[in-house]
Amino acid sequence: MITLSYSKLKKFAFCILGLPFIVFAIGWMKWYWAVIAAGATLLCIYFGAFRKRKNAENKVVELSEAEHKVSVKYLFVILIIAIAMIWVWQSGIGGFWAQSKDYPWRNAIYRDIVLRDWPVFYDVYGGALVYYIGYWLVPALFGKLALLFGANDVTAFGVASVAIYIWSVLLIVLLFGLLITLLRADTSKKQLLIVLGFVFFSGLDILGSIEPLGANLYHLEWWADYYQYSSFTTCLFWVFNQSMIPWIAFACLLQEKTIKNYVFLGMMCLFSGPLPFIGYFIFCIALGIQKGIKAIRNKQAGTFFKDIVSVSNMLAVFFVFIFIAAFLLSNAALSGGGALRIDQDATIVQSEMAVGTEADQVNLSQLKNYVLFVLFEFGIYAALIARKYYKEPLFYVTIVPLFIFPFLKIGGGSDFPMRASIPALFLLYCFIMKFLMEEKLWLKKKGSTQRMLYIILIVTLLLGSITPVVEFYRGARQVALYGLDNPMEDYLYTLGGDGPNGWDVESGQEFANFVAIDAEQKFFFHYFAKDVEK
Repeated sequence: MITLSYSKLKKFAFCILGLPFIVFAIGWMKWYWAVIAAGATLLCIYFGAFRKRKNAENKVVELSEAEHKVSVKYLFVILIIAIAMIWVWQSGIGGFWAQSKDYPWRNAIYRDIVLRDWPVFYDVYGGALVYYIGYWLVPALFGKLALLFGANDVTAFGVASVAIYIWSVLLIVLLFGLLITLLRADTSKKQLLIVLGFVFFSGLDILGSIEPLGANLYHLEWWADYYQYSSFTTCLFWVFNQSMIPWIAFACLLQEKTIKNYVFLGMMCLFSGPLPFIGYFIFCIALGIQKGIKAIRNKQAGTFFKDIVSVSNMLAVFFVFIFIAAFLLSNAALSGGGALRIDQDATIVQSEMAVGTEADQVNLSQLKNYVLFVLFEFGIYAALIARKYYKEPLFYVTIVPLFIFPFLKIGGGSDFPMRASIPALFLLYCFIMKFLMEEKLWLKKKGSTQRMLYIILIVTLLLGSITPVVEFYRGARQVALYGLDNPMEDYLYTLGGDGPNGWDVESGQEFANFVAIDAEQKFFFHYFAKDVEK
């Protein structure tokens, strides 16, 4: 048996979360700024996860973190690793299986990180790579190492592809461990439920896709037109770079006993997923208020204030956030028209699936889509478990944003509701798993409402699992039709316009979501970034 607890996993998790930004600081920034940024991050990790507390009150906190221990059989650890390996392999990460239509951009970003000097500049439009690149930086080092030893570009990127697969498996195994401690799954059956439940958790997209039959037969989640909340498998298969690290950061947040590490965890989430960070921030504030009220009631307001201004929080605010914010705000889409827009009249976009062209018809179609979307994606789940959680404030903090996010928009796409919802859907999954584990005796109450609710919840979860199954099927079908070496997944090659396919990117606007244009004029590249020969 292996004994797991958050206090043990926390050390590993904090190192994993902080490492990408440390690599970024050393690789992208002038040496003196790099020392400040990397040093601050290391201190956040040390004070947040490794430093032993000395006063009596904090010792109690330390023990309370450690006392919730979960025993896991060695064979089950092997099973968890195997599930993580299969899940990541099926996602296409590393190029060992079919990849989704989003991969050309992500392959190009990763290739540029591996093969080009850091910071990554593009001569053709005076641009630079500016994106939430944290996820890629650690495995990219192995490709860099291969180049250093004389490997050609193809071999070096092959090494980096193997490295990113192993890195992703490591992240998922860590996530599974954190979920087991978070939900206190103390038996192998519960642990298997937690792991497989995460892989197959989804909204009831199959019900919405029956009529009309989805925008894409092999990707069910566009059935509600503009609105979409992605399953965890969809996130891994399409937007892995802004899912895995935020998942880990949020799993840590939910297990922190004080607020002294909230900012550090948030900054590491921000660096790899700005939109999931927005969802993270909502829960950060809610949990902070909850802990603050409790501290005041217990006459510990002074201790609570000390946690707010902890070493970890202050270092993250003043010596980490400034660099991350300056870098991300250099992005062309953010600096040139990607502003947040809230449609107060609920007419988000012209619906392609609406019948007719009159405004009232469009609004009626969108209202129908919204109601069905809310019902199928989280409403039925929330109603089925509300009997257990209706007194918990965090339950409402989970549900209310899911009602609101569809009305928030960035630019011309629907990325905001899809990605800002990641933390809320994560916690909804946690509520459901806790319900299944803690209320299983309801099944024995024959003829009762409780038994009926429990059975309906199981049925709806099974229906929801069809969405991830379709994602698995899409990959298998793609391999059957086109083989593993499918050029569709890598046609872009680079964001610099100087790849083998010769993309015309003179203005750089084609890649505005991923680059800074005229980068040397941006604050980060003018003051913080290394000077390199371009």
